[in-house]
Amino acid sequence: MFMRSIISAAIAVALCSSSVHASVASKSLVESDFDAYIADGATFVKFYSPECTHSQKLAPVWEQIAVEHKDWKRTRGFKFAEVNCLAQGGLCEDHDIVSYPTTVLYYKGRVVTKYTKKKSAEKLTDFVKTMSSEYINIPAGVSHKEIGNVLINPLGQVVDLDEESYHRRTSFGPWLIEYYAPWCGHCQSLVPIYEALADALKDKVNIAKIDCTKNEKICQSQRVPGYPTIKLHQHGSAIEYNKHRTLEHLEAFALGAIVPSVKPIVAADLESIKRQNDVSFIYVRGSKANPEIDSLFDIQSQIYYDQIALHGTSDADVASQLSVSGPALVALKNNRMYKYEGSMTDAASVQAWIKETKTPLVITLAPENTGPILSKPGWTALALFDPTKPATADARRELIETAFKYNSSLGERSPLDGQPLRFVILDATLWENYVRGAFNLDMSKLPVVLVINSREEVYYPFGLDGHIVPVEKEALLTYFADIESGVLLPKSMLSPVQKAYRYAQSKARPVTKFVKDRPTVSMFIGVAFALAFMRNFAPPPLPEEKKEGEEGGKDIKQD
Repeated sequence: MFMRSIISAAIAVALCSSSVHASVASKSLVESDFDAYIADGATFVKFYSPECTHSQKLAPVWEQIAVEHKDWKRTRGFKFAEVNCLAQGGLCEDHDIVSYPTTVLYYKGRVVTKYTKKKSAEKLTDFVKTMSSEYINIPAGVSHKEIGNVLINPLGQVVDLDEESYHRRTSFGPWLIEYYAPWCGHCQSLVPIYEALADALKDKVNIAKIDCTKNEKICQSQRVPGYPTIKLHQHGSAIEYNKHRTLEHLEAFALGAIVPSVKPIVAADLESIKRQNDVSFIYVRGSKANPEIDSLFDIQSQIYYDQIALHGTSDADVASQLSVSGPALVALKNNRMYKYEGSMTDAASVQAWIKETKTPLVITLAPENTGPILSKPGWTALALFDPTKPATADARRELIETAFKYNSSLGERSPLDGQPLRFVILDATLWENYVRGAFNLDMSKLPVVLVINSREEVYYPFGLDGHIVPVEKEALLTYFADIESGVLLPKSMLSPVQKAYRYAQSKARPVTKFVKDRPTVSMFIGVAFALAFMRNFAPPPLPEEKKEGEEGGKDIKQD
């Protein structure tokens, strides 16, 4: 028996050397080193027999692919290997190899999949490119440039991430990730939409989800406020998605975020830019082309997609009006201009400056952020404007100057509840029902500024003279001071009917909670109340009923 094994091994080695040449990029494994070799990263293994015609045909194709991608072992942690099943029969039997050639992908020692399609160079190349992207495992010290092109969503499927794969894979964007909990009803409703989205964005955007009940550290690091939370990750940053969770809206958001969106402008556009945006960033190019800086701002437009207005220009008149020479970066906000003073090639510095500068003193509310901002604790100076009115532009400028003066004098003031006012602008024409219902305000009175507290549902409708305060800096500052000193009294935003409903609701809430927490006790109490009610408040018997009862007790004689 021992002699037979030696002879078989010798024959196998001879056949191997004669039929299939030794590989320079696909390591030949034996039983003693197999487990250790496939334990790290991804390993694509060919199990073959040198006697098999199909194995012989695959040999040059396999060698070609392994040689073409031999650098992947160093850059992606993806490697090729092979096992001669004539020489390693026991090893092949342990791995359930029943035909030759059989090709199997392993990741960190476990089987991922068997490749069962056509073993042509084209098909195998497509497979290894996909799998090297799915199971990329970059060794330390390897730059992204060395890794080369990593396929994006090659399968058109939602990827389930965990802590290990999250950190390993999401450094190669873009990734649209849903942070969810299995018990969340909205998350469950999103499943078919999300799967359709993954298919629609095949080869464009990676689509993934992560279970926050199993991966708490990741969700905490991302400051997930609720479920589902959807974020697009790219270039080391994340943008939270806050709009409608429909296929069309999600697809438009993802596709918009992955392309550069630096908007070209000329000098004639400057005034409209100032009117339309709370903050506008303008990248003024130099007289000579600089692809490095252009690329830097393309990436910034993706990082801050849907958060800032970023414009680019080569117009010398723009540079002249802004009093800068290119390359330069300026921000127009708060009726003022701010210039970036750092290096234009330092991406981290540019990104940090944009982040620090992008929030204005006065925020114009959009449909998606109106609720979250107005419902925050504290007090808000709410400007109700009609954009179609000529007076609105002047009112906006006056409000910004008021906000500047107010914030600069905070040390001398006594803000309501110890917190400074937030300044926001609301397009009252889009929220007419809210404006009329909450503030009983005639739309013809716009523009108007009111100090409100949405949490407490109160507001200050008038100044000390009993009239609406004009949108003028000194008048508004006096209005704020009178509120802070307690001279003015707030008014409820609720109508009498709404107040009555809220009162009834507040009284019913403890009863509802008691019934929910103690259903059996509540049932007995309810039955007892019903019996007591019937006993004490049942109507007396009718006279006819009493008479029949009395007569029923007598003997009736018949003649």
